[in-house]
Amino acid sequence: MAKTAAPQRDGVTVVIPAHNVAAQLEKALPAWGQLLGTLNRPFQILVVNDGSTDETAAVLQKLAGKVQHFRALAHDTRRGFGACLRTALAETTQPLFLYTGTDAQYTPSDVRPMLERVELRDEIFGKQPDLISGARAGSPRPAVMKWLGGTWKLFWRVFAGLPMNDAPPWYGWGEWWYRTRVGWVFGVPLADINSAFKLYRTTFLKRFPIQSDGDFVHAELVAKATFLTSIMDEVPLTPKSEPHPPLGPVSADRAKVFRNPEFAFPPEPQPSPPEPPAQPEPALNAGSTVPTP
Repeated sequence: MAKTAAPQRDGVTVVIPAHNVAAQLEKALPAWGQLLGTLNRPFQILVVNDGSTDETAAVLQKLAGKVQHFRALAHDTRRGFGACLRTALAETTQPLFLYTGTDAQYTPSDVRPMLERVELRDEIFGKQPDLISGARAGSPRPAVMKWLGGTWKLFWRVFAGLPMNDAPPWYGWGEWWYRTRVGWVFGVPLADINSAFKLYRTTFLKRFPIQSDGDFVHAELVAKATFLTSIMDEVPLTPKSEPHPPLGPVSADRAKVFRNPEFAFPPEPQPSPPEPPAQPEPALNAGSTVPTP
């Protein structure tokens, strides 16, 4: 009896924005190539060299023939994480789009549960998610936050009879305040807004312009997914003890997205119809006269 072929699984594009991270790329890029080769699905790897001034370009050139389905893209000057995503999105060939940083907090194997989750369908709407976000873990929570969280859960349990979920992971006071403000203003529901390990459907990302050039892009894309009532989920990543890298400037992009959020590309201008050719004046016959009034 002939075996039936396994159904084709959606391919994935892995995008790595890179600025002066030659040493990290030399380890991370082969690891990604090896991991993706075991997933039994089409894939491509796009590294966007964002105006690096170290050996990043040389490392990418050296790895070009060693990592399967890998391409290097480049910016002449540093333009930011969001600009790198725009550049990569124009070159992607796969229906799934995962972006990741080169920090030690991200492990390639964490993409497996995210790919499994994005293929599930919602029981009510019958739709698949547009976004699966990885939530970093492993940072210790300050004692004062443990006490406040326990007191808050006890209050709701005793006086309202409602069980409370565990508090979100701790990323520091700065990120806590940032997450609170972005949640209030933009309605972002994720615990780890700034995680640079997110999986999107490519068709969803191509519905609207990516307005942010820098690190606010993490919040912008989730905010737009929330506004468009997309299904999304958040899964924990492998716990790591390394400190979280600081967030880049976000004020200009945050103001731009808040004041003029764009949810669709402007229609392309239609060419105006050509003007009809001018009719020539009728010629007078020889010997004829023009009547005078």
